[in-house]
Amino acid sequence: MEVPERVLERAAGDSIKPIWRNELGGMTFRLAGAHGTRYLKWQDYTGLGADRHAEVDLGTEAEKLAWANRFVTVPQVLDSGVDGQEAWLLTAGIDASAAYHPRWRAEPETAVRAIASGLRHLHDSLPVANCPFTVPWAHPEQAPAPERLVVCHGDPCVPNTLLDDEGNFAAHVDLGALGVADRWADLAIATYSISWEVNFGRNYDDLFFSVYGVEPDQDRIAFYRNLWDDG
Repeated sequence: MEVPERVLERAAGDSIKPIWRNELGGMTFRLAGAHGTRYLKWQDYTGLGADRHAEVDLGTEAEKLAWANRFVTVPQVLDSGVDGQEAWLLTAGIDASAAYHPRWRAEPETAVRAIASGLRHLHDSLPVANCPFTVPWAHPEQAPAPERLVVCHGDPCVPNTLLDDEGNFAAHVDLGALGVADRWADLAIATYSISWEVNFGRNYDDLFFSVYGVEPDQDRIAFYRNLWDDG
């Protein structure tokens, strides 16, 4: 693909490698070289309605990262902005690998433990009372009464947890949907994602909930998984 001019400008001579394309045409690039390892999200908003725009609002994601960075390990925001219909978000790299990396796909129980412990750390560390955000998709009128309100990741799928070289939880990434919600919104989707064929291809719910430290609430799990699928 042709690299957008905004990406070339912010690479500042470093190598550029596309690593992800979202369903709305946005791209994530890995930049590496004299400025270290950095990640740049780029999004063209042309033709997106308000709802779709909100799903990939990089300005809001930058605000959420800056807020969460006061309490937990998430990517440091280096630059963000909007010019016309283009937006970008530049963050510092973290010395860790995503839970779907081939190394961890070969050690699924290690990855599942890290995902579970990482979410527990997130839920226990981020202050609900001070959080100005809500999870956009997790508050329909028919939602059950929250079992425990926490600051949720909002998109706790396998690739959004990073592990260190020893296989321990290291950080969370992609916090565009972060906000206050029932913790089961995160727990239902994290375990759902683990079971998808693209990740580990089987259910690890028993291990996950044991490490997280809660008994599974099957009604809330079913509700939030159905809500996710309907979205």
